[in-house]
Amino acid sequence: MQYTRQIYDEYEKLRAMIIFVLRKLPGKLNRVALCKNLYYSEMHHYQRTGKVISGADYLHIEGSPVPRHFNEIVSEMVARNEIRVVPQVAPEVIDGRQIMVLRGMVFECEAPLLAVLERNELRAVRMVSSTLQNEMNLETRYFPQYYQHYVQTGLYEVIPNVTFPKRPHLQFKAWSRKIYRLMWE
Repeated sequence: MQYTRQIYDEYEKLRAMIIFVLRKLPGKLNRVALCKNLYYSEMHHYQRTGKVISGADYLHIEGSPVPRHFNEIVSEMVARNEIRVVPQVAPEVIDGRQIMVLRGMVFECEAPLLAVLERNELRAVRMVSSTLQNEMNLETRYFPQYYQHYVQTGLYEVIPNVTFPKRPHLQFKAWSRKIYRLMWE
């Protein structure tokens, strides 16, 4: 308990980011979508300023980049009633009968926004959450460098912060007119 509270207090900006994203997209984000929003926000801000927002390292876990101590922070936020984890249930028809199926767990938040994020940090978080809006299939369209960078990192390794060139070069592959590969200088 003491350890969790200490982490909770240490990562105030990460908590502010979580609350902001969950209030912007209420009832739409599961753990993977929330963590991707946080990671892309951090990377977008890093590209512009050279520093991350929360100061947390991100680890490449199976489905997404996850901030270090994410589970401890979310656990403490749930214990303090700042966020809720709600089952997402949807109807499905099987053999002509409609049944309710558990689709997963989503986060909801009604806590007040924390006034710890600077204007440019808040702008980065707002831009990413507005762009993706729970459409994680759009991540490769809008943030291809960030996606490629975390996917190439080994599983359970820390994802290093890297500054990318302003304009990635697209290289045409002769065997298909629709597939491109990002080339970095």
